[in-house]
Amino acid sequence: MGQKPLRIIFYRDGVSDGQFYHVLLYELDAIRKACASLEPGYQPPVTFVVVQKRNHTRLFPNNHNDKRSTDKSGNILPGTVADTKICHPTDFDFFLCSHAGIQGTSRPAHYHVLWDDNKFSADEIQSLTNNLCYTSKGNTRRFWAATFFFFFFFLLGVKRNR
Repeated sequence: MGQKPLRIIFYRDGVSDGQFYHVLLYELDAIRKACASLEPGYQPPVTFVVVQKRNHTRLFPNNHNDKRSTDKSGNILPGTVADTKICHPTDFDFFLCSHAGIQGTSRPAHYHVLWDDNKFSADEIQSLTNNLCYTSKGNTRRFWAATFFFFFFFLLGVKRNR
């Protein structure tokens, strides 16, 4: 307690592709100003990731008969990442299916790394993102997006009901 973070990593939901530049400029500037208000010259490295949950992308296993690459319902395994061929050729983005498909085809979340002062490798940010999907207290299954979204939406709901 009482210490400033050495680095800031934040995930943002609800941003369309056309809003990336505006949101990046506005929110990154707000974070930089907030840090400077704590202490002059305090500028920790920032990583800014946008999550898009609503997309039409579906991931399928290459071989439905290979039990090492599918779950019992025939879906891809939880933690599967797609970061080539279906992603943007120059942007830092990836699809992550962090959850087990219950029925039908698993639907991944699409992650866009808009800013990365921390200089994460693709594997590092993908692993961190996947691990954050485990952080729900009392839940042994993974969520399809990092758990803090659910907590944030819960808080919003509580505020609306007050």
